[in-house]
Amino acid sequence: MRPRRGRATLALLLVACALAVGGLIAALVTTKHGHESTEARAPTTGMWAPLTVPRPKVPIIAGGIPVDIDPMTIPTYFTTTLTPLGARRYRMTIFNISNLGAINSLQWFPPVGVHVVSLLGSSEGHCSLSGLTGFGGNQFPTVVLNQNILCNKLDLKAPSCTCLGDGGAMNISFVTDKDIAVGEGDLRMRAATVSLERIPGYVKSQSAAAPPIERVAAANVDAGGLTARERAAAQAAMDSLQNSNIPLQLVAISRWVQGVPATCRVSLVSQSPSRYEVYFFWVPWLAAEPYVWLKLNVTSDLRTSTAHLGTLQPVLPGGRLKANGQSVNRLSVDTTLLSLYGPQQAKKGRELMTAHGGDVFAKPGATCQVLKNGNLRLLPSA
Repeated sequence: MRPRRGRATLALLLVACALAVGGLIAALVTTKHGHESTEARAPTTGMWAPLTVPRPKVPIIAGGIPVDIDPMTIPTYFTTTLTPLGARRYRMTIFNISNLGAINSLQWFPPVGVHVVSLLGSSEGHCSLSGLTGFGGNQFPTVVLNQNILCNKLDLKAPSCTCLGDGGAMNISFVTDKDIAVGEGDLRMRAATVSLERIPGYVKSQSAAAPPIERVAAANVDAGGLTARERAAAQAAMDSLQNSNIPLQLVAISRWVQGVPATCRVSLVSQSPSRYEVYFFWVPWLAAEPYVWLKLNVTSDLRTSTAHLGTLQPVLPGGRLKANGQSVNRLSVDTTLLSLYGPQQAKKGRELMTAHGGDVFAKPGATCQVLKNGNLRLLPSA
């Protein structure tokens, strides 16, 4: 009897091992054919790890003061041509060559030492001379610092392909007190309607099928006012953006300002129809780069979803901000660490973040995290 019992025990062990191995093989086969469990479809490493932005080492000179640092990435949103019209009159033609979307606002700063005597007109939107006034109180009422041309209410469409140069264009005509050449000055994008569809960089012979959407691992604790079902639905909505233009822009903006978003917030607007607001706010590492905010309105259909982007320079272009907050040291440059501008600059950043976020922080929602591939993961709410 004992040998038979031993053989039975051995047989049971072999069966158990076979079941375990068979289960492992089945799991591997299932994973291979795309029917793996939620955990297997929720990568968290490699390109699915949190986004990080490398920064150069800050050189230190005597006294422990960091020297100026040039930005690592300068985005190319425009190309321009300049046509002299005689008597220091110029017509600047601006083309949208970006993969961002439609440009709604832009700003042009003349070269240092050059002033715009008059603005003659523009072919699109509403353009005006802008700058800081009130320098010296009533002593210099006509002095304008940081003079620039600001154009709003534009709709410079995105190119169908960045290789074709068929994006929207506009003309600005003005008079200066000194001669200028094409490419001089500083042209900056201020606001845009971000395209949800990716804008290609080359002409495709055939439309390639979109890659399958991956399910992102989301922390399932501390829902931040969301039920477990709402949280899962919110993560699914974020996953639906994977093949859109948004991941590309999130990574590009982060590299531009040399920092990951200081704020990433997903809030529930309505369940039927399904709609979410997603708000991002970047604080630049260098004073040469702007604050940037991006607000998404995500529905169940990307064709009805929207994305709007805005920027604001933290300090005045052309020099470091003086203590009075209204003028710059024209002998300096603004490529310094933004953190050196102290608590007043930090306060300004917080005010901007709150102002442009609207009620996104008051609604039920969750914090989010941008991954290396630009996709979004919901996190436990603080």
